[in-house]
Amino acid sequence: MPVSILSKLKSLDSRPTIEIPPAIHNKYPFIFAAIGEGRKVHAHVYVSRFFNEEGSVVKEYKQLFLLPIEKYTTIYYTEYYMDFTYFHVKEGVPIGYFVEVLVIGFITTLRDGKTIETPVFPNEFVVEYGTGVPDKVRDLIEAEEGVLKRIGRDVEVVGLLYTVGLPDVAVDLIEAFKRFYMPDYEGSIKFFRKVIEGIRRYVRENDVPRMSKNRQELLKEFLSKAYQLVSNFGEHTGTYGFMPEAVLSKDIAVALCRYLISYVGRG
Repeated sequence: MPVSILSKLKSLDSRPTIEIPPAIHNKYPFIFAAIGEGRKVHAHVYVSRFFNEEGSVVKEYKQLFLLPIEKYTTIYYTEYYMDFTYFHVKEGVPIGYFVEVLVIGFITTLRDGKTIETPVFPNEFVVEYGTGVPDKVRDLIEAEEGVLKRIGRDVEVVGLLYTVGLPDVAVDLIEAFKRFYMPDYEGSIKFFRKVIEGIRRYVRENDVPRMSKNRQELLKEFLSKAYQLVSNFGEHTGTYGFMPEAVLSKDIAVALCRYLISYVGRG
């Protein structure tokens, strides 16, 4: 699962940023070496909340974003930062406030111009606190850690889809999550349905590695039924899709993605 970071916004070359802890960038040297070579690296993040210096919530986002990563070097050390200029300019979030963010994965531009997404600490949940975090905020984050873990377990699937060569499904899942967390439940159902359709298309057109023919046929039938069910949630006359239908659509789509990844990733 992703890394949960709670850190203070600091100014770097007049831009609001948060430092990426060494516990993260030291674990992914290939990704951060790319920045030194002049290639672009972005962090896929779930921005949860901003807190003021007293520890009160001033803004809730609960949305997915793509943030650029910058390198800052002196003669003594090298540090890496995520650029939060968007929130500073759009919402007026000032330097010195704290942000709660889940880092899901890193998107790296390769030398041939292609991009890859690398999930961060898959199947783990790591918490990193910056300096000066108010006790009030720490207590709140610790009390709600279970919620962040559940969100993290869902959104980490995006990076895993990229790693097994299913980028189109990953793109639809990103859009589904964005709408789900807004919340735009009917909009999210539409994209969770597209995720299920993408998985169904893959299973129809490919032999799933290490899966028996009989099981793959049963999976095809299940995918067809799941697609029919989610298609009934809110887009046609006489149907409806509210929060319960959106949650079910999410759970079905994420579970199917995880199941297929477990086979394709080993093939």
